[in-house]
Amino acid sequence: MRTVRLLAVMMTILGAGLLAPTASAQPPVQLPNYVTDNAGVLSDSGRAAVKSAVDKLYADRHVRLWVVYVDDFSGQSPQSWARSTRSLNELGEYDALLAVATAGRAYDFLVPSAIKSVSSTQVDTLRRDKIEPALHNGDWSGAAVAAAGGLDISRHSTSSTSPATLFVALGVIAIAGLLLMFFLRRRAHRRRAAAFAAARRVDPTDVNALAAVPLDALDDLSRVKVVDVDNALRTSANELDVAIAEFGDERTRPFSQAVANAKAALSQAFTVRQQLDDDDPETPEEQRELLTRVIVSAARADRELESQREAFEKMRDLVMDAAGRLDGLTQQYVELTSRLEPSAQRLTELHKDFDPAALTSVSGNVAAATERLEFADRNIAAAREVAGQVVSGQQSALVDTYRAAEAALGQARALLDAVDHAASDIRHAIAEMPAAISDARAGIDRADGLLKQVQVTKSPNSGKLREARDAVARAVEYAGVGSADPLGVFGQLTKADADLDRILATIAEEQANEERLRKSYQQALFTADARVRGVSDYIDTRRGVIGPEARTRIAEATRHLQAARDKGATNLTEAIAHANAASKLAAQAQTLANDDARSAQQAYAGRQGGGNMGAMMGGIIIGDLLGGGMGGGFGGWSPTSYGGTSGGSDGGFGGGFGGGMDGGDFMGGGGRF
Repeated sequence: MRTVRLLAVMMTILGAGLLAPTASAQPPVQLPNYVTDNAGVLSDSGRAAVKSAVDKLYADRHVRLWVVYVDDFSGQSPQSWARSTRSLNELGEYDALLAVATAGRAYDFLVPSAIKSVSSTQVDTLRRDKIEPALHNGDWSGAAVAAAGGLDISRHSTSSTSPATLFVALGVIAIAGLLLMFFLRRRAHRRRAAAFAAARRVDPTDVNALAAVPLDALDDLSRVKVVDVDNALRTSANELDVAIAEFGDERTRPFSQAVANAKAALSQAFTVRQQLDDDDPETPEEQRELLTRVIVSAARADRELESQREAFEKMRDLVMDAAGRLDGLTQQYVELTSRLEPSAQRLTELHKDFDPAALTSVSGNVAAATERLEFADRNIAAAREVAGQVVSGQQSALVDTYRAAEAALGQARALLDAVDHAASDIRHAIAEMPAAISDARAGIDRADGLLKQVQVTKSPNSGKLREARDAVARAVEYAGVGSADPLGVFGQLTKADADLDRILATIAEEQANEERLRKSYQQALFTADARVRGVSDYIDTRRGVIGPEARTRIAEATRHLQAARDKGATNLTEAIAHANAASKLAAQAQTLANDDARSAQQAYAGRQGGGNMGAMMGGIIIGDLLGGGMGGGFGGWSPTSYGGTSGGSDGGFGGGFGGGMDGGDFMGGGGRF
C-alpha cells in the first residue's frame, strides 16, 4: 500500500508538471520601464548602453523606444504579440517598440507612421542592416542601441553625402530647374503670342468669332483694345476741339457724338477690367463673357471714332484744296449741261416707241436735271466766294455749299442716265416682271411661315419683318393689275422685295445663332446632368464615409443644374453658365468624395470584419452592429470616423477608436533572425 501511495503522488506531480505552461512561454507583458529584460540576456553594461541610447533618442526627438526581451512569444506571431503589448501598455503615436523573443529567435520592430523624422524606407533599412544582424549574432543590447540610433537621425543620417557634394548637387538641380522653367515660360510665351496674333486678325465686333479665341489671348486682346481706344479717344478729343473751331457745332455734331459714345464705352470697359483684375475670381465662363463685352464695345467705339475722324479729315482736305475741287465741280456742270438737249431729243423718240404711261418715271427727268444743274451752279459760285475770304469758323459754309453742289450734280447725272437707259430698262422690266412677282410671293410665304414661329415673334425684328412683308404684298398686287408704267412698278417691286430679303436674312442669322446656342446649351446640360447624377450615385453608395465638403459641392451643383433647366426656355446664355457651374462643382465634389473614400479604405484595411467593408462604406451596417465595439463607429461620417485606431489585440477593433495606435499605420516589421 505504501508503494501504491508513492506512485500516486509521483503521477500527480508529473501530471501537474505536464499541464503547466513552460517558463519560457510569456504572453504580452506589462512594461514597467523602457528596457524590460524578462529573458535575462542583458549584462549590466549592455542594459546601461540600451538605456543611454533610449534616453538620447527621447532627448533629441521626443520619441520613446520601448525594448522588451522575452524567451518566447507564447505561440503568437511577432506582429500579434508586439501589437498586443502596445495595446496592453497603451502606447501612443510617438512610442516605438522593439520586442525580441531570444529563445524563439523572432522579433518585431513597430514604428508609428506619426513619427515623421524617419521614412518607411529608412526604417526597413535600419531593420534589415542593423537590427537583424545584431540579433542574429546574439548582440542583444547592440540591436536595441541600433534601433534607438536609427530613429535618432540627427545623429545617424542615412546619407553619407558630404555637405559640399550636397551643395553642388542642389546647385545643379536648381540651375536645371531654372533652365526648365525658362524653357517652359518661353514656349508658353511663344504660344500665347501666336494665339494673340491670331486673335488680332479676328473681327473684334463678331461675338461668334471671339468665342473661338483662347481665354488667355482674349484677355490680352481686351487689354490692347482698351489701350488703343483710350489713345484714339484722347487724340479725337483734341481733334474735336479743332474741328468745332473750324466748322462749328452743327457740322461737327456727329464727331462730338462719336467721342461721347467712345467715352461711355471706354468707361464701361475699364469697369469690367477692374472687375476682372480684383481679388474676387470669376469662372472661366464669366471671364469670357466679360472679356468679350470689353472687346466688342471698345472695337465699335473705335470704328465710330475712326469714321468720324475720316469725315473730319475730308472736310479739312476740302478746305485745303477748295479751288481745285470747285474747278472739278465746274467741269462736271459743263459736261452735264451739254447732255440736256440730246436727252430731250431721246425722250421725244421714246414717245414714238412706248406708251406715254410707260415713260412716266422718266418723262420729267430732263426738266428735273435742268433744275438740279441751276442749283449746283449757284452753290459753286457761293462756294468760290466763301473760299476766297475763308477765316476761322467760316469753313462750315464752304463745306455746305460744296456738298450741296456736289449732290445736285450727282442727281442731275442720274436723271439723264435714266433717260439714256429708259428703252432697255423698260423692256427689261416687262420681261423680268413675272419672275420678280414670283420671287416676291415666295418671300411673302417665307415671312408668313416665320411669323407663325414663337421664337420669331419674340425677335426685335419681327415688327420690321411684318412691315416688309406687307410692303411686298402691296407691290405684288399693284404689279398684277397691269400698270402702264412697268419701269416704275418693277422698281417699286424689286426694292420692296430687296428690303424683305434683308430682313429675312437677319432673321435667318438670328435663328442660326439661336440654334448654335441651343446646341451648346444641350451639350452643357447633358454634361452637367451626367456629372451630377454620377457623383450623386457615388456619394449615395458610399454615404457611410463621405464628408460634408463633397455633399455641399454636389448640393450646390444640383442647384445650378436646376437653374440651367429653368433658364433654358428664356435665357440660353445664363442657362449655359449655370450648367457649366454645375459641371465644375460636380467635379470638385467627385475629388473630395474620392479622398474621403480612400481615407476610409486605408482605415478599414487589416481590421476585423474586413468582409463588411463595402456595407460599412455604404452606410448599410453601422459600427455598433458589428459586435466588436467600434467606439467612434462607422455608421455615418464624422470627423473621427476614419483615420483613428483601436486598442484591441491581433489587429482587431478591440476597445474602440481613439485609444492608442494599435491597429493604425506602422512602419517596420519583424520575423525570424
